[in-house]
Amino acid sequence: MQEQQVVRMGLTETIATRCAAWLSTQNNGDRIAYLKMKLGIEMLLINLTKTLIIYGISLVCHLFLQTLIVHGAFYAIRRYAFGLHARNSVNCTLVSILMFVGTPLIGSYINLSKLTVIGLGLLFAALLYRYAPADTDKFPLIGADRRRKLRRSSAATSMILTLIAILIPSSTVTTLLMLGVALQIITILPITYKLLKRSVRNYEKYE
Repeated sequence: MQEQQVVRMGLTETIATRCAAWLSTQNNGDRIAYLKMKLGIEMLLINLTKTLIIYGISLVCHLFLQTLIVHGAFYAIRRYAFGLHARNSVNCTLVSILMFVGTPLIGSYINLSKLTVIGLGLLFAALLYRYAPADTDKFPLIGADRRRKLRRSSAATSMILTLIAILIPSSTVTTLLMLGVALQIITILPITYKLLKRSVRNYEKYE
C-alpha cells in the first residue's frame, strides 16, 4: 500500500518522503518532526530544480551574469519585502524564467541616466516603505514590530542598491539592478494583488 502511494507522488515529493523517513528513523523523530523534514527537503528540491532550469536557460541565451544581477537585486529586497507567490511550482518556474531571463533581454535595450536612477530609487524606497512587507494567505506576517523592521530594512536595502547603481560605471549593470528592484516591488503592490485576486494584509485575520 505504501509503495502504491509513493508511485502516485511526484518525483520531488517521493524523494522528499524517503529522505525524511530515513532521517526521522535515524534520529528517532516523531510524526511532526518527519513532516517538517519532508516539507523542508521538498522545498529545497523544488527551489534547486527551478534554479537549475532558470540559470540553464540563461546560459543557453548567454545571459548568465545578467540573470544573476537581476535575481540578486530582486532577492535582496524580497528577503525583507516578501510579496506574492505563484499558486504552484510550474507557474512559479515559468514566471521566474520570464522575470529573470526575459528582463535581462529587455534591459539590454534600456539605458538609464543617473538622474533617472535617482528618481526611481526615491520612488522605489517610498513604495517599499508604504507597502512592504506584503504577505500572503498562506504566510501571514504576524507582529507589528516585525513588519515595521521588515519595512525599514526593505526600504534601506533599496536605497543601498540605488546607490550602487549610481556609482557603478557600467550602464548595463545599473539598469539590471534597478529592474531587479522594480520586479520585486511589483509583487507587493495592492494593484497586483487585486488583478490576481489575492487577499492583502492577511495578518489582520490573526491579530
